[in-house]
Amino acid sequence: MFDERFTEPIYTTSQAAQFLGLKPDTLRYWVNKEHLLTMGAPETPRGPRLPFAALVEAQLFTIFRELGLSLQAIASGMLVVRKELGPELLKKGYLATDGKDILIDYGKTDAEWTRARDLQIAIPKVINEGLQLIRWAEDDYPQAVRLKVYGYADVVADPRIAYGQPVFEGTRTRVEDVIGLFMAGEPLAVIAREFQIDEAAVQDMIRPHVKLAA
Repeated sequence: MFDERFTEPIYTTSQAAQFLGLKPDTLRYWVNKEHLLTMGAPETPRGPRLPFAALVEAQLFTIFRELGLSLQAIASGMLVVRKELGPELLKKGYLATDGKDILIDYGKTDAEWTRARDLQIAIPKVINEGLQLIRWAEDDYPQAVRLKVYGYADVVADPRIAYGQPVFEGTRTRVEDVIGLFMAGEPLAVIAREFQIDEAAVQDMIRPHVKLAA
C-alpha cells in the first residue's frame, strides 16, 4: 500500500518534532540512525522528507516510550515488523504493545499476538493506547491522527486537509493560524471567539509552541 500517505514528504524533521512534542535531535536520531520511520524522497536537500505515515509512526513510538519500552525494544521490534509486514505495519489491528515489547497480530482468527523481536507467542494484556488516536480510512490504513501533545485540544493531522498541517478537528483552523494571532498580541479569549474554539483548547494548541505567562 504505497499512496501519498506513505510516499509524499510533507513534514521536515523539525516540524514533525514540534507537532509531537519531541526534541528535533531525538527525531533525527530515529530517522538517520535507527531508520525507524517511513521516508519520502525530498524535492530539495532541506525540504520535507517525512510523509504522513512517518508522523503516525513517530507518535506511536513516543507513546510506546511513555509506556516503558526502551528505544532498543522499539528499534529491534520495528526491524522485524517491517520485514514481516512491510507496508501493512500500520494497518488497523496489526500492531500493539504490552508495555514491554511491540506485538504483531498476523490477522489470524484467534487474534494470537506475537512478540515482534523474536516472533514468540505472547499472551499479554495488550495496550492499544496509541492506536486509539488514529482515525482509520476505509482501507484500514491511517487517514488522520490526533496529536497527543496538544492535550485537551482535539488537534489532528490529515493529509487531505491543510496539506497535513495540524488543525482543530472538524474545522480547517490550523494550529499555525492560532499561534499567529497569539504572537500578534491577541488575547486568548479573542482568539477563541475568532475561531469558535474553547479557550482551554486554544491554550493547549499554543502551549507546545509558545511559553504562556503564568
